[in-house]
Amino acid sequence: MPVKDISLRNFRNHQQSRYELGNGITVFWGENGSGKTAILEAIYILSYGRSFRTNKLLETLQIDSDAMNITGNFVRKKNDYRIELNQLQDGKKRFIMNGRPVRGTRDLIGLNPVVVLSPEEQIITKGAPGNRRAYFDRVFSVVNRDYVNLLIEYTRSLKQRNTALLQLAMGTVPVSAVTAWDEPLVSTGNKIWCLRKKYCIEFVEILQKVAADFTGKTTAIKIILFPEAVLSLSEHREEMEKNLKGDCRRNTTRVGPHRDQYEIRFNGEDLRKFGSQGEHKLSLVLIKMAEAMYIRNNTGMAPTILLDDLFAKLDFKRSDQVLSALGKGIQTIITGTDLVDLKKRGIDLSGTEDKSYQLGNN
Repeated sequence: MPVKDISLRNFRNHQQSRYELGNGITVFWGENGSGKTAILEAIYILSYGRSFRTNKLLETLQIDSDAMNITGNFVRKKNDYRIELNQLQDGKKRFIMNGRPVRGTRDLIGLNPVVVLSPEEQIITKGAPGNRRAYFDRVFSVVNRDYVNLLIEYTRSLKQRNTALLQLAMGTVPVSAVTAWDEPLVSTGNKIWCLRKKYCIEFVEILQKVAADFTGKTTAIKIILFPEAVLSLSEHREEMEKNLKGDCRRNTTRVGPHRDQYEIRFNGEDLRKFGSQGEHKLSLVLIKMAEAMYIRNNTGMAPTILLDDLFAKLDFKRSDQVLSALGKGIQTIITGTDLVDLKKRGIDLSGTEDKSYQLGNN
């Protein structure tokens, strides 16, 4: 059981709350604004070090409160983990694991894999290329810690090169201050490209199987990574040299994995440009189901599934398919407005490992 319990203090509209979670299905139900999604958000934050609802954790702090705290107890391969986040009003925050400060949020990634399906995640199909890169980088980071470290190293070198480009434009450094960062970017970037290509192929294979089971069409949805071919080290160096003048004019580095694009195609069309609302919703469900299977296949751990008001967005047939596809033995946490409606859709809470909580507006 990945998540045993979660405690919230001055988080969103939870002044002081604690919930024990079942090993099977846990349902939080109540009116909109009662704090259901906040519980899923808190679990996600302790698992990834970030929220799926905002880029600023300070926004989760209750107004007129000096500090916010969320605490969760997790189990991973029979080992217990207690993870806390303390967020202060002055902007300072600190993650703590088993009583010791966490050096960086990368240390949280992969300890408790979670897959969230919420309206905010629709940005994966509708958003800019950077949103899809961030999503797949997060998924791939869960299955390989080296990938996380490579991303951090690459991002650090990229920032240094872009800073040098700005300084070059102001005439405070020579061009050699820029090119000094080319080799670190080429070396790290190629490792990222190779891993990203490999992982993307694996993910697409799982996605197409999910699509076949869910829709009966093996080609209903496809993800294409651009560039499709990985540049060799020498080719990458040549591209960096070729684009140097343009980089200097624009004060930014235009070659590397930070420019990669993932295109999602539904029935052969670019989903972002031509997809209907229904196709976007269905595609997100398929991608998230594939994510859960991808993580399970590569880590041996079943991720905790966070379903935020899923059944308000899918018909009975689709919602039943989602639950059936996830299978037994996966911790699933669901939010909804009506418990009776949830039960009509096949949610069986009669098991000893299932729980339900009714939330009221504060």
